[in-house]
Amino acid sequence: MRVREVTRSLVCASLLMLVWGMLITSYELVAVSVIPLLFLALPYGASCSVLDARVSGECYVGEEFEVEIRLKALGFGIVKAMHEVPEYFEIVEGSNAVARFVLGGEVVRIRYKARSMRRGRFELRRVVLEIEHPFLAWRSVGEVEVDVVVEVRQRLRRLTKVETVRGVAKSPIPDVDVSKIGVPGTDFREIRDYVPGDPMKFVNWKATARRGKLMVNQYEVEGKKAVWIFLDANDYMTFGKSVRNYLECGIEIANALAYHFLSRGHKVGLYVVGRGVCVHPDVGKRQFRRIGEELMRVEAGRESLERAFENCRKMIAIYKPLVILITRPEYSNPGRIISEAVKARIPVQVIALKGRVEGDEFAVALFELLRRRALGKMRRFNVVEWDVEKPVTKLVARVVG
Repeated sequence: MRVREVTRSLVCASLLMLVWGMLITSYELVAVSVIPLLFLALPYGASCSVLDARVSGECYVGEEFEVEIRLKALGFGIVKAMHEVPEYFEIVEGSNAVARFVLGGEVVRIRYKARSMRRGRFELRRVVLEIEHPFLAWRSVGEVEVDVVVEVRQRLRRLTKVETVRGVAKSPIPDVDVSKIGVPGTDFREIRDYVPGDPMKFVNWKATARRGKLMVNQYEVEGKKAVWIFLDANDYMTFGKSVRNYLECGIEIANALAYHFLSRGHKVGLYVVGRGVCVHPDVGKRQFRRIGEELMRVEAGRESLERAFENCRKMIAIYKPLVILITRPEYSNPGRIISEAVKARIPVQVIALKGRVEGDEFAVALFELLRRRALGKMRRFNVVEWDVEKPVTKLVARVVG
């Protein structure tokens, strides 16, 4: 019942008994008619102060942590307290809102377990208070500030075991594939434009003088095929209400694939679409640390796939790597870019992420139709659909075949 309705009901009841008592000359009824008004006259109110607040447990994406806040309430009335949390926090146990009747002094405790669907540093300092009259006649609203800061990180694990999957291998990169770039041999191949990262000892000074720009000698090389991971970090990768959102799942997949290929001697590079962050392909543990550090800093941004591939066009032409694109094809529409890469004989593996879609039946069906249409445009290419709530180890098995 609303506050105004309760007040109106009490006033109407008091007036009705007063009028009826006067009509029948009942002094007892006239005296009783004052009682509802006494309810409105009852003093109420409470003051709240923060005793302590704590966050326990390691805060990683998709993993539970516990928040406990204790408030000291003094006064008389019903105290309601709610700790505000972001929409991408999922409460899995307890509640971030409590209600308590206070008479004198009481400790109001808010305690709950939650998990975050994205990384970041979250300052959860606001507790909204609502103090109500015991008979719901009046209400006041306020807030207090608590010292609760949650820093959620992505747990990047190294895969020590890749689960096997029976069936025909679809991977375009067997471990025996030969790289187009690696340790230079002695056989001359061609003279080409200089790109950042080329050793200065390979600069062809005569060709540089003739053309007016740096030119380098390209030699035949041996080694395993390079792998370049393109992680889509555009805004649409953060949509959804799954335990892990698309971007966090993509980060974990990129990390797992980087570790898998680097541990087998491949050169691995990373490009974060949306932020323009590029880690050129290299080998070894140091490269894995480099990629891991960049993945930990990934935030959503805006950049088209066309722009991303254009930024890496020269390096891709040199390395001829396997390109692994982690994206949501219903938003990114990578069909044209993949077609151009295939024409240039660049192998491409697309990891199409999917997750839980919320909404009415028509909206869910329409979204699924659009997703299937986007996938249908890429049916000629290597595409793996993956649910963001499944373990990454099985996906790596499908990708590496």
